Amino acid sequence: MKVKRDQITGLVLVVLGIIFFVLISQFNKPLTAEYPGPKLMPGIAALGLVICGLGVFFNGCRQKEPDKAIMSKAGLLRMLVSFAALWLYILGLKYLGFLIVTPFLVYGLTTYFAVQSKAQTKLWVRIVFAIGVTLVIWFMYVQLFDMELPIGELFE
Repeated sequence: MKVKRDQITGLVLVVLGIIFFVLISQFNKPLTAEYPGPKLMPGIAALGLVICGLGVFFNGCRQKEPDKAIMSKAGLLRMLVSFAALWLYILGLKYLGFLIVTPFLVYGLTTYFAVQSKAQTKLWVRIVFAIGVTLVIWFMYVQLFDMELPIGELFE
C-alpha cells in the first residue's frame, strides 16, 4: 500500500496540534470553568488542528485515485514559515506577552505574504493594520470577555 500525500499531511497536522497544545499548556494561568484564561482559544485552535488532521488522514485512506502534483516549493516554504511563526508566537507569548508579540507577528506575516504575492502595500498600512488587529483582539478579550491575555514572564 502506497502512503498518500493526504495521509502524511493529516499526520503532520495532528503532530503540530499536539505540539502546540503542549506549548500552550505551559502558560501559568489555570484553565477553569469560571475563568477559561488565555489558554482557551489557542487550545481550541490546537484541537482544531488535531481534528482536521485526523479528517485529512482518514480521507486520504479512503481516496482511490492517485495523488496529483505535490505542493510547489514556494507553497511549502510559505506553510513552513507560517508554522514557524506560530511556534515563535507561542514562545513569545510566554516570555514577552500578547501586546508586544502580536503586532510583530501580524506585521511580519502580512509583510511576508505581501512580498510573496507581489502585492503593493505600503509600510504604514501594514503597521497600522498590525496594531489595529492587536488592539481589537485585546479589547475583545480584556474589555468585552473580561479575560486576561498573557503578559509574559519577563513582566510578571
